[in-house]
Amino acid sequence: MRKYLALFLGATLLLAGCQAGRELPGLGSEAVTRSGQLRYATRARSFIGDFILRYRPGGDYDLAFSKSGVPLLQLQVHGDRLSATGSFARGGWTGSAAHAPGALRTWAELHDVIPYFNSSQTAASRGKLWRANFVRQGSRLNSAQIQFAHGESLFFNFAQSP
Repeated sequence: MRKYLALFLGATLLLAGCQAGRELPGLGSEAVTRSGQLRYATRARSFIGDFILRYRPGGDYDLAFSKSGVPLLQLQVHGDRLSATGSFARGGWTGSAAHAPGALRTWAELHDVIPYFNSSQTAASRGKLWRANFVRQGSRLNSAQIQFAHGESLFFNFAQSP
């Protein structure tokens, strides 16, 4: 009986984690929603998981990053405000994106890269802060690889709509 109870509770937590990662309110109906696989890498380690990204063309975004249904990071970056929860946020953090602590700095700088997702450019950069390469098939963005000056990188592989 304990075995089945533990299995039921584990499945319930896993499904609850999946559902929480899909709810990203706050950007309105004009936001674009994309999903797929994301690789986040630091100099010491890397993580590969699923993401759901909602963004406005100006760069404001909400992002859920999870691994096997377990939320790793949930972010909201609206203007200069960043709000983060999840294990990558170490208990959560809210404040000015310009003053994000080290572990969240990469995610705050993503705000400057997102406007290029809807462009036709294959590369972009902001001085020495970051550089990005985009793979497109026609007007559709397939992937984005972003390298940040402080040694971290993000590689988005976007799922394609039918």
